Amino acid sequence: MQPSIHLQFLCSGRRLHLFAALLFAFCQNPLYPLNAQDSSKPKESVRILFAGDIMLDNGPGNLVANGKDPFEACASLFEGIDLSIGNLECVLGRGGEMKLKPYVYRGATDSPRFLKKYFHALSLANNHSLDFGPGGMVEMLAVLDREKIPNFGGGLNLKQAMAPFVTEIKGHKIAIFGFNEFRAQEYAATETVAGNAPLLEPGVTQAIKNAKETLGCNVVIPFLHWGEELMPAPRPDQTKWSKAWIDAGATAVIGAHPHIPQTVETYRGAPIVYSLGNFVFDYYPVDPLEWTGWIAILEISPGGVVNLEIKTVILDAAGCPKPAPTE
Repeated sequence: MQPSIHLQFLCSGRRLHLFAALLFAFCQNPLYPLNAQDSSKPKESVRILFAGDIMLDNGPGNLVANGKDPFEACASLFEGIDLSIGNLECVLGRGGEMKLKPYVYRGATDSPRFLKKYFHALSLANNHSLDFGPGGMVEMLAVLDREKIPNFGGGLNLKQAMAPFVTEIKGHKIAIFGFNEFRAQEYAATETVAGNAPLLEPGVTQAIKNAKETLGCNVVIPFLHWGEELMPAPRPDQTKWSKAWIDAGATAVIGAHPHIPQTVETYRGAPIVYSLGNFVFDYYPVDPLEWTGWIAILEISPGGVVNLEIKTVILDAAGCPKPAPTE
């Protein structure tokens, strides 16, 4: 109710003192303050960087073991970034039991030193986070906690794995989820066993809605480990689900896993990057002669307008990235 409605009534007769008291209280804590601003709304744009698969074993791991920074050549791409996110495609720590599979990756011991230099948070939702089983995941979580590196998409149990990374930057409340599609059930956490967050519906859609409606996040981004390896385009169902997640409230949809970049599109003003490709990953005889990957930078305005910028990187013989030459 507008306070001016009662002004004439309260000023009559002996009610003057009551009016003065109410006026003082209103000025101290007004229902409709003049020239008030909503401090909860973003005032500036925020810049969020996503990098693709990061594997710190083999060639990159040898560099790390010798004290060399595998990300150094791309340091300039991280300048002016408010939040940087990567997909950690290996296990940290020495725990767990190695699984019998064609490719098994354990990051070099000193990997956290370089990861936290560039990344604010890491997704563990991928098929290599369980290369040393649930025990390996448990120790990796302990390593990341000790090194104070936030992570998401993996956890000691399913509830923890499904929880988003949430942070507030420049008035934006941001939630980022990690989900793994590749052998989703096999690598999924359970109520009592460590693992990662499976990409299953309706779980992803509900997670996005909860972040918007319950957590009050104005920026919600699912970071997905999905798609077909070495294929240049997404499957039709990936396009369908990406659009459904944007309808549910996602600000953007970002993917990785195919090892190469895939197509980009925009739906209702929200960008969809189906695959970023590799960021740090060495070569095998069956691989392309040269790995090319993308860094995606989202600039989100106070009003929610999203601008996407793509930076291309080329991986050298050791599997480390450098910015692609610009014409």
